Amino acid sequence: MINQNETMTSKPNSKVKIIKRYQNRKLYDTQQSCYVTLDDIAKMIRTNEEVMVIDNKSKNDITAATLTQIIFEAEKKASQYAPLFTLREIIQNGNGSISGYLAKLGAFPQDYMTKQQVNTVVENASADSSKQNLENRVASAATRYSTDTTAKVAAEKATVLPGLQQDDETPNLPGIALNLNN
Repeated sequence: MINQNETMTSKPNSKVKIIKRYQNRKLYDTQQSCYVTLDDIAKMIRTNEEVMVIDNKSKNDITAATLTQIIFEAEKKASQYAPLFTLREIIQNGNGSISGYLAKLGAFPQDYMTKQQVNTVVENASADSSKQNLENRVASAATRYSTDTTAKVAAEKATVLPGLQQDDETPNLPGIALNLNN
């Protein structure tokens, strides 16, 4: 959910401006009670305002994704791009992620990447656990179905003698006369 500790630690006495992002991608400044654009948020950041962007539906902090989008949009408008060798290096050494590349350069505080990895491991473990649980339930159900079906077929075959229909109640065995009236 919302990770305000990270935002609050940079300026403990400052007021954090909350921006809500709605399903239709509109951004709403809860302090000014008006809609804002990515450019408006960039201006807030340039004037050293603390901004936190929250997804209105999930209540997750999406500030990093929003700021990354601002950088991406600014890069698209730029008259001059980063050199190709730098862009290639980011793709090769950061798996295409600027964050991954900057982390390898040591641009983040030491404990930042450790915290991110722990959060990722916990999220992945939870997802893996759910996936494994589902796979186990499906396999168990398939095994039960297979066992039940095999037992049913075996029971049906065991009750039918060769050369007889399954609905015959009394088999007629050749050479043996049964006299049940005695």
